[in-house]
Amino acid sequence: MPVVAEPVVQAVVLEEAPKPVPVQRKAPAMMRFWRQIGGGSLLMSIGVHALVLFLAGAVIIGSQVMRPPPDFIPAGRTQAGEEATRALTERVRVKHQAALAKRQPASRIVVEGPGGFDLPEAGPAVLPEANSGFAAAGGRLSSVSAGIGLGSGTGIHGTAASRFLAALPNVFGSRCSDQSRLEKLRQNGGTPECELAVSRSLEWLKSQQNADGSWGRTNKAAMTGLTLLCFLGRCETPDSPFYGDDVRSGMLYLVELARKNPHGLLSETPQSNQATYEHGIATYAQGEMYSFYRLGNSSLPGLRESFEKGVKLIIDHQNKRGAWSYGGKDAGMPHAYNKESGGEDLSVTGWQFQALKAAKHSGLKIAGLDDAIQRCCDYLETKQTKDGGFGKTNRDEHYNQWSLTGCGVLGLQTLAKNKTTPVKKGIRFLREFLTAEPLDWERNCNLYCWYYYTQAFFQAGGDDWRFYNAQFLPQVLGAQQADGSFKRGRPNWPAGDAADAIYRQCLCTLQLEVYYRYLKVADRGEESIFEQ
Repeated sequence: MPVVAEPVVQAVVLEEAPKPVPVQRKAPAMMRFWRQIGGGSLLMSIGVHALVLFLAGAVIIGSQVMRPPPDFIPAGRTQAGEEATRALTERVRVKHQAALAKRQPASRIVVEGPGGFDLPEAGPAVLPEANSGFAAAGGRLSSVSAGIGLGSGTGIHGTAASRFLAALPNVFGSRCSDQSRLEKLRQNGGTPECELAVSRSLEWLKSQQNADGSWGRTNKAAMTGLTLLCFLGRCETPDSPFYGDDVRSGMLYLVELARKNPHGLLSETPQSNQATYEHGIATYAQGEMYSFYRLGNSSLPGLRESFEKGVKLIIDHQNKRGAWSYGGKDAGMPHAYNKESGGEDLSVTGWQFQALKAAKHSGLKIAGLDDAIQRCCDYLETKQTKDGGFGKTNRDEHYNQWSLTGCGVLGLQTLAKNKTTPVKKGIRFLREFLTAEPLDWERNCNLYCWYYYTQAFFQAGGDDWRFYNAQFLPQVLGAQQADGSFKRGRPNWPAGDAADAIYRQCLCTLQLEVYYRYLKVADRGEESIFEQ
């Protein structure tokens, strides 16, 4: 059998093909930078938190910028008011006021008797924890110093202080010494908490002043005027060691504002309807400032000229009804006032007559002043209804008598002669209203109305004032916060009340100063300012 040779199988070794070398792609520039700075999860977290904080800040700033300007017009009937009617039995909860940090006093005011306390005179923020038993205890005041003003006042002492007080218009006399203020608080049903609250409020207002001397973000002339009235209400003048610079720069802001406007109108937007409110308020403040300035040790260039021009503008634009209204731009006027208008606006008129009152107290001889005051009083009487209120009889409308009776009553109390009957009717109307719907910060707060109510009831005095004071004082004191500011009223109502913080602060402060800011008409030794 033939031998068959087996085929030789040659092993073929297949070499593995070389692996392709990966292409090195260049990382994006941002990624390279991130790696260089050691970027990781921690840094990423920090970045995210920073972005969140930035966005939150932008929202807050945006809300401030978009905040509507203060509404100087009193509101009509609201849901909050209706709720107040159904909650008459709810008790008012009053927070205790936190004491301010004490400073070393230079001297003291001592209240002797049951529940007595000391008030140091070393500055506006030195009052101790107040003793609410002061008024009820019948404590009496004794002086251990001769200073004027709570801690600062006018900064005048001794003989100079006596001359200063003697030269002040009688109506201002009770606000310019610690002794007088505290005695008026005792006499009129106030408590040391009032003075503590005013001190804390002035400190807060000081912290809110703008770089140009003004206050507020919008309606700056009005906000500056109201703030200055708060300082002057406690006799804080340009000579005061603690607030003198603030008061001076605020007043010079108004003087410069008047100088920029050829008509002397005190508003940054002289053609807006709100300019009528602003001018009345700012002129009112200038009038009070002049009454103090002419007795002080330093000068305020241009104040008298600005004030006289401002008063003349108000007098010249009183309309035939004896009132004031706006809409001047539509009537071809270069500013908001419309003297040709056949209409009227009781709310606008209220601020104008307070400016005229300040002009009368200043002692300046301004042509047409007495006639304008008399015509205004005649107009106010025409606004009284048969029920005794002032304004429209429909509560659901603006400018109704529930909102404006305090304004009408105050005008007749402080400007008119022999108007006892309409004043009593107005007070009776308000008392009946507030018996049915007591003041309640959480439910029916309307600080514009309360501002006038407080002054009108104070001027009425007696049992009417005791009735009102028992309602008003706990409400306002209880609304002050730890930093000295006042919280918004009616927090559950979308629009709130006096949403602008400066406006709200000033209305509350002026009410707390009511005990000594002006003497009652009955205490002045005169029937009205005509007899000064």
